[in-house]
Amino acid sequence: MNAAAFTSYYVSWKDSSATTEENMQLGESRSLRLKAAFDQNNRQAVHCHVEAERIGFRGYGLIIAEVGLPPGADVDRESLDLARAASALSYEVHSDKVVFYLWPSPGGDRFEFQFRLRYRMEVATAPSILYDYYNPESHAIVQPVRFSVH
Repeated sequence: MNAAAFTSYYVSWKDSSATTEENMQLGESRSLRLKAAFDQNNRQAVHCHVEAERIGFRGYGLIIAEVGLPPGADVDRESLDLARAASALSYEVHSDKVVFYLWPSPGGDRFEFQFRLRYRMEVATAPSILYDYYNPESHAIVQPVRFSVH
């Protein structure tokens, strides 16, 4: 006999493992740490500072950092190219996030990029997530950040 079950559930941010601005996921052999900080979150030009690290680095394993963006964000491609030159192997820009592919280094990777908000609004970013390419269940999540642009 075969059986299939499909479920869905909701966990509020306050009850989840996500934290504000910085999170660390501990594991037996691979721990992950993500920090995504936005400055000037009430203006149109926003700088995002990202720190991603595999703690206990042993020279293996691609990690992926998805940095959440608010709706209507216009990402500065030059700043992304600088981030790529500093740490990232490559990046992809999506409507709600920027995905960075990182090869971990001792002490972690630190980079920043910029974006502009096109409209006046009060919104939140998508959550920011750092995970192991081969084990996406092991992840560190940073809660969405609220923006109020007038």
